[in-house]
Amino acid sequence: MSNVKFGDYQPKDEPKDTLQYVYYTREGEYLGGIAGSAKIFTTTKEKYDQAVAAKSWEPLNVDLVKYDGKALSHSDFRYIAYIVSHESGNADIKELRCVAFTSRNRAVSTKKTWRSLLASGYSSVPNKKELPDKNDEKSKLARYAVLDVCFGVKDITDGAEFWDGTDFLAWGNSETNPYNKLGQNKFDEYKFVEIPKAIYDDFVAANGTSARYKDKGNHDENADQGTHEHLKKKVKKPVLGPDGKQLKGADGKPQFKEVEVPDRIKYDIPSADFEDQQYWGSGNFYYDTNVKTTNGISATITAGKSIFWKITPTRLTAATTK
Repeated sequence: MSNVKFGDYQPKDEPKDTLQYVYYTREGEYLGGIAGSAKIFTTTKEKYDQAVAAKSWEPLNVDLVKYDGKALSHSDFRYIAYIVSHESGNADIKELRCVAFTSRNRAVSTKKTWRSLLASGYSSVPNKKELPDKNDEKSKLARYAVLDVCFGVKDITDGAEFWDGTDFLAWGNSETNPYNKLGQNKFDEYKFVEIPKAIYDDFVAANGTSARYKDKGNHDENADQGTHEHLKKKVKKPVLGPDGKQLKGADGKPQFKEVEVPDRIKYDIPSADFEDQQYWGSGNFYYDTNVKTTNGISATITAGKSIFWKITPTRLTAATTK
């Protein structure tokens, strides 16, 4: 065997990948490829068009999209992007990035895959599915946000793991909510709630002065708490006789009567808790819930109509004003 010449292959050398996969621009524009591929890559439209013309895919298979050190499949990428898109209100890259980073952070802390977390009750999006490969603005930006996470862009949420919307401001911890419970659930789950003033001001400004929710008719007027208002609407209901059947008039037509029924519950924004100066002694909002648990939550950023929370055992703002 002494006359056999071996090649100079080094373990670091990877075999060339000449297969066709799915391709997007780094900004989330769908370019094309084979749906359902095990891998996706980012490239430019110019390079993609050149590869299509030459029927050569190897030059495109460079910037592999990975999650947790492994190739992210086309199916998983589209599923994650769908939830991120639908958890965000508008085609707002800041809000989309916040949702993407926050959900990724929660997946990491709970040792779940990103997709499995979003498939759980963590996300309230109904009828979850994969985001179609269309290039409307919101779809592109949702993919852009997910790609930012995959390519290690700095987390703009500073480690947030949850978010809340308008209901947090509307219910606080002093209003009977539409589910006939007192306040928003975060006040029952964490030992403190902390919001830096600048974040609070932006959050309030984005949510208007009131919010309305469907009235399920489940509030007890004698136990109702807060200043919310029950709005009613008039509807026509059948007039029933002793036998339970609808009565008819002299003209033979069915009779109806107009009645008021629960319609919406109107809550002022913000709720009374946020205007109580005892919680603003430090210059920032700080509410000690007296819940016996390890962690509190601190707001790190607001985007769209949402606020994003970092879990922390100690407050992140100063306890006193400077």
